[in-house]
Amino acid sequence: MTSLELQERSLAVVIVESTACLTMNVISVIGNTLVCFAVYRNPKLRSTINLYIIALATSDLLCATVEMPLASATLITGRWMFGDALCWFQGFVDVFITYVTPATMGLTAFNRYMRIVKTHSYNKIFSPCKSKIWLSSLWITIALYIILGQITNFNSFEFIPGFAVCSVVFMSAESRFAHYCVLFALSLVFPLSIACYSYYKIFTKTLKHNNDVAPSLETNVNRFGKVSVQEIKVCRALAFIIAGFLLSWVPMWAFLFWMRFSRETAPRGIQLAAIQLLFLSSTINPFIYAATNRAFRNEFYRMLCWWKKRRIQGSDLAVEGFKVTRANENRDQELETNM
Repeated sequence: MTSLELQERSLAVVIVESTACLTMNVISVIGNTLVCFAVYRNPKLRSTINLYIIALATSDLLCATVEMPLASATLITGRWMFGDALCWFQGFVDVFITYVTPATMGLTAFNRYMRIVKTHSYNKIFSPCKSKIWLSSLWITIALYIILGQITNFNSFEFIPGFAVCSVVFMSAESRFAHYCVLFALSLVFPLSIACYSYYKIFTKTLKHNNDVAPSLETNVNRFGKVSVQEIKVCRALAFIIAGFLLSWVPMWAFLFWMRFSRETAPRGIQLAAIQLLFLSSTINPFIYAATNRAFRNEFYRMLCWWKKRRIQGSDLAVEGFKVTRANENRDQELETNM
C-alpha cells in the first residue's frame, strides 16, 4: 500500500497547485454542463455528430465531478482522506477517462470521414441508432476491460501521491509493461492515427472539390447525401479538439511513461503535471465548441445572458403596447372627428 501523504510542500506551492486544480474544476463543470444543456434545450443541436460531442462532454464532466474535486481536496489537505471505496471509484474513473476519451475521438473522426468522404455509405454505418450502438459498445467494452483487470487481480487501484489521485497499479513489472504496450497502441496510437487520416482526407476533399461541392453546401443534410455548411464547421471544430487533445495528451503520456517506468527519477512536478494535463484537456473543449460552432455559441449566450433576453422581450412587449395604445388613440380621434 502506498503512502496516503503528499510530499512536503511550501505554502506557496500548496496555494498554486490547489488554485490551478480548483479553477480547472469550476470551469470544466460549467463549460461541459453548458454543452449538455445546449443540446437538451435546442432540438436543432440534436444531430448525429453532436451525439459524439455530447459523449466527449460527458467524459469531461465525469472527470470534472469525480476526479478534480477529490484531487483539489487532496492538494489542499496534503493527504488522501476519503477511504478505500472512494479511492476505487476515482481510480476507475481516472483509467476509464484515459481510455475512453481518445477512443471516442477516433470514432468521432471516422464518423466525419464517412459523412464527408464516403457520403453514400454513411447511413449504412452511422445512422442515429447505429451511432448510439457504436458509442455504447465502445464505452461498455472499456468499462468491462477495467473491471476484468480488477477481478483477475491483474491490477488494482491505489492512491498515488505524485498524481494526487487514485489510479491503477500493477502486481508485477511484466503485467505493467504488457498493459502499457497494449494501452498505448489501442488507446492512443490507433485512434489518433484514425483521426489524423480521417481529417486529412476530409480537408483534402473539401479543398479539391470546393467549387463542385459549394452549391450543395448551401442546403441542409438530407437522405440523398448532401453535406451542409454546418457539418463542415463541425469538422473544423472537431479538428481543433484533436489539436487541443494532442497538445495536452502527448506530453501527458510522455510524463506518464516516465513516472510509471522510472518513478525514482521523475520529479514530483512532472508526476503532478501528467494528471493536470488530463484535467486541462477536459477544461478547454467547451471553449473550442464555442469558438468554432456558432450554434453552440448562440445557445451558450442565451443561457448565460438570460436576463438580456427577458429585457429584450420586455422591450418588445412595451413597443407593441405603445403601438396598440397609439392605434387606439388614433381610432378614438377619428371617431370624434366623424361625430
